Amino acid sequence: MDVLYLDDCYLKEFEATVESVKDDKFIVLNKSAFYPVSGGQSNDTGKLVKEDGEEYPIVYVGKFGGLISHETSKPGLSVGDKVKGVIDWDRRYTLMKMHTAAHVLSRVIYEEAGAHTSGNQLGIDKSRIDFTIENLDREKIQGWIDKTNELIAKELPVEIKEITREEAEKTFEGPSKHLMADLPVLRVIEIKGFDTQSCGGTHLKNIGEIGGIELVKVSNKGKNNRRIYYRLKR
Repeated sequence: MDVLYLDDCYLKEFEATVESVKDDKFIVLNKSAFYPVSGGQSNDTGKLVKEDGEEYPIVYVGKFGGLISHETSKPGLSVGDKVKGVIDWDRRYTLMKMHTAAHVLSRVIYEEAGAHTSGNQLGIDKSRIDFTIENLDREKIQGWIDKTNELIAKELPVEIKEITREEAEKTFEGPSKHLMADLPVLRVIEIKGFDTQSCGGTHLKNIGEIGGIELVKVSNKGKNNRRIYYRLKR
């Protein structure tokens, strides 16, 4: 299966062929630009459109056995059908902003406090990141949000590339290095002159597209683990 979003996060539509159908609703294609639930990022939604114009809403996307499965709320697709995949772009673009913002914020907190990222969940209305911080100081955290927004205003470009794991181990250090996948070749997201991290998610071409973020709340999640909720500036 060709995973199209890995090379082009801005791809909104694509042509594909149905390779398998399970229970009349779980669809596997020969290629896909739909992002499945993974790495804390929510799945894409959208639709598949047959050549006759019939539309099949995609309500969930997951990855099973190395294949991306598209769950449709409407039965009727068959093996061999030619379809056009259409991504719900507003949802995807919001998640791209949230995910790229998470990289910037994580790096800021790592640089300011030496804190590592221990988990995250990226949503549409708000997102959260967990950090290994001993003390909870809302004023200090607000300062990190402000620093993140200052960086966003610099409109640094973002590049997606692949490097060997050996090269990654030698060339970059950051808040989520300990979470790198055990793979010989890694997909990395480089915010030019600021941060490089291994990541399989969808990202912006420039951090300026984020627009800015706002602190929603902070909470304790166990010993030395703090949760920060943020949202995109309104």
